[in-house]
This record gives sequence, structure tokens and C-alpha cells, in this order.
Amino acid sequence: MRHRVGIILIEDGKIAVIKRIRDGCVYYVIPGGGMEEGESEIETAIREAEEELGINVRDLNIAMTIRQNSTHSYYFVGEYSGLFGSGQGEEYGVDRGRGKYIPCWIPIGDLPGFHLYPREVKHFLLKHKAGG
Repeated sequence: MRHRVGIILIEDGKIAVIKRIRDGCVYYVIPGGGMEEGESEIETAIREAEEELGINVRDLNIAMTIRQNSTHSYYFVGEYSGLFGSGQGEEYGVDRGRGKYIPCWIPIGDLPGFHLYPREVKHFLLKHKAGG
């Protein structure tokens, strides 16, 4: 089974996402990625936040888990410090034909109009905003 980790950061009613532009399509994903050999879920969250967003995360707590096909994903909420959007991960290197990655914030209230993946996280956030 493949394991992935995502980081849910909420600030001033907005959520941190990666805007993806690929083959003419625009969609948004929760920052994160696959676990490397020997890494814990929290270690993966810390590494991915630094690579993709250029930040340090702390006080991480599990918010939800999702199983899809052969993938088990863990989503953490927490606090951060550092310059958001200064990530230097391989995603930002030379164009590998995988489109653009743009870290940004979107208002949680606007989520219904965004293509945010995974959808389960989108539903979780909307339920959380509604007080559920």
C-alpha cells in the first residue's frame, strides 16, 4: 500500500493550497506527497511543507485519513512559520512536462467554486466551516 501525507493549513479563513496548471486545466491540491522509506507520517508532513511551501510546520495533529484504492492518505492540521511560497522542491525546477505549481491561499467560503483535490478534504473543510 502506498502512503501519502497532506498538510492542512488554515489562516484568516483561508486554506493553503497548490494551484496546478497542467494541459490547460486549473485545479488545486492540498500540499503534501508520498512517504519515503523509513519516514513517519509527521516526518513526511514536515519535509513536504518545507519542499512545497518553504515553511516549517509544528503542532501537527491528524485531521483525517482517506483510503483510496491502494493509497492510504493522512492529513494533518497545524501551525507554521517561515515565508509561505518559498519552496524549492523538485516541483519548482525545470519543466518536466507536469505543468506549474503555485502555492496560494483560497478562502474556505469559496471552496464550492474550486476544483480542490482530494474531494474528501474539500468536504471536510466545508463541514468544518459550517460548524459540523
